[in-house]
Amino acid sequence: MQKIILTFGFAFVASLASAKEIQATVIFENLSNKEFTSGTLTILELNKKIKVKQQEEFTITLPEKGKYRFVFIAEGFNIKTSYPSRMTQRNNTIIIHLMEKPETNIEEFFSLSIASSMNLTDEQIEERIHRGTLNFIIPGFDNTIPEEYVELKEKYGVGLFKENCAIDPFLYKKVIENNQMISNYLNKKYGTQWLSELKSKPLGIK
Repeated sequence: MQKIILTFGFAFVASLASAKEIQATVIFENLSNKEFTSGTLTILELNKKIKVKQQEEFTITLPEKGKYRFVFIAEGFNIKTSYPSRMTQRNNTIIIHLMEKPETNIEEFFSLSIASSMNLTDEQIEERIHRGTLNFIIPGFDNTIPEEYVELKEKYGVGLFKENCAIDPFLYKKVIENNQMISNYLNKKYGTQWLSELKSKPLGIK
């Protein structure tokens, strides 16, 4: 009899947990001429990463309704992720927009992105993280992204821009200002653990 009661109790608790869960649908919109092969969807509040191998609709399970932040990363694309401010049983669709990633140089990058990132509020920084447009800058002789920066993007939503060119003194100063602004935000929100995970530090960050 006691075994039956315990079994019923576990089943009841499980059913309550299941009733609270949200089944969210993930949809892709490929607005580029490029074929999607793989990417990673990160749910920041759950510290959960989902590897995606194909551009097809799929579902994910969230423990309950509420506010979540989703970051999607795929090499070779600019990405915008759209989703409700609060996930519920009715508002449960995540749309991942894949866009062309234009070839650019450091000067163009500043005019399009970094120059507008100076003196951002925390809310504006988080908005740029959602859009996938917040980046540390490291000049280099190739365009490969170190693995620790790929993981940084997945964990915290901050990417890396690496350019094979010399930076003039004015742009060098702007690079440092940009990197310090992002560093201050990450330190305030997550502590300094993120920095210890980087073998090569962004310019101006020790």
